[in-house]
Parts: sequence; structure tokens; C-alpha cells
Amino acid sequence: MEEREVLLNNEAGTVVAEGPLVLVCDCPGGFAETMVKLYAPFALLASILVSIIVGLRAAPFPILFIAMVWTTASTIGNALARRSARKHGRFRIDLERGEIVQEGQGFSRTLDARALVHVATPVVAGVEGNAAEPGFEPRWLLIAMKNGEELRLGKGPAHALRPVVVFLREAGVPVQVNRG
Repeated sequence: MEEREVLLNNEAGTVVAEGPLVLVCDCPGGFAETMVKLYAPFALLASILVSIIVGLRAAPFPILFIAMVWTTASTIGNALARRSARKHGRFRIDLERGEIVQEGQGFSRTLDARALVHVATPVVAGVEGNAAEPGFEPRWLLIAMKNGEELRLGKGPAHALRPVVVFLREAGVPVQVNRG
């Protein structure tokens, strides 16, 4: 293997082998997280303005319920986006050192590679996963951790993920085969 070999490169991210036991994966978050980050400040600002208008008695009190719905939706959306963002980011999997370093939007953390249970390639859920021809449906390249957490390293059809799966299998990482 070359010193730096690109194993996966598509619109959903890249995976580069930087050595026999080092993998660098870049899997940015999706469109939904971006939309929530754009919607949330608007909803909170609009809620504050509506509350002020109701407080000044320039609008009837029931309109305050709209502001509460906006605030609730914004809070729930932010929580879901933050939870999803913890699955994405830039990962440096160094099996020689025994660590996984994740850099995401607004956070960085180091995980113990011994907590890695297996790698899996499940079909992407929803319309995207059902729309493709059998065998070409998009799949996630996931790392399952002992604490139940999943990290998304990349996405693509099974044949595109194969070089990464082979690399991880040869490095001694258990691979869970997903059919269908």
C-alpha cells in the first residue's frame, strides 16, 4: 500500500489510509443539521419578538402559543441535530496507538479504539435507501462502540465501501456483514 491511499471519495465524504493501521475519514453532517442551524436562531428571535408584542398588549395572548411552538420545535431540532452531529465529523482511526480522534462541528474528542465493537455497512434508512437498484443502494460505513454509540465514517454503495472494509478487516477490526 502507498503511504497515502484514497479508499473512498464521493459527495458524502472521503476515507484515506495514511498507513497500515491509520485511517482518516471525513463524513460531514447532512442537510438537515444545516437547516436546523439556520431555522433555530430565526425561530428563537421570532418567539422573543412575539412575546414582547404580547407583553406590550399589542397582540392577543393566544398568539403567544405560536411562539411557544416555535421555541419548542427549535429546541427539539437543535437536540436532534446535535445528537446526529456526534455521529459525523472527521475521524482519525489510529489502531497502532489505540485511539479514535473525532473532530466535529464545535467539539473534539478522543475515544479508545479498544471500545470499538465492529464495523457495519447497513443500508441507509428511508426513501434514499429504497430508491436505488438492489446492490447499489447507499450504505453507511459505521463503527459500533461498546457504549452503543455509532460513528459514521462514510456513505456509498457496497462496492465503493469495499476497499475501506477490506482495510479494516486486514487491520483486525471485526466486520459485521449486512445483507439487504
